[in-house]
Amino acid sequence: MSQPTFDSASPSVLTKKSAWTIYTVLLLLALLALLLGCLFLFLEIREYGGFGAVKGAALAVPVDVRTAWAA
Repeated sequence: MSQPTFDSASPSVLTKKSAWTIYTVLLLLALLALLLGCLFLFLEIREYGGFGAVKGAALAVPVDVRTAWAA
């Protein structure tokens, strides 16, 4: 069996459907939005001292138990 030539084949046989459909573009846009959100979250966490760290001095206010119950 011989292969079809370019002259005898119809255009629909020789052309390939594009992989870029609207759904592919929307999927890539959603991926981009998720990656940007992760980046902004990382930058926000880093601004406050990193993961698990508390930035700034901790304020310890002593509470007198007798005055706390009286109020």
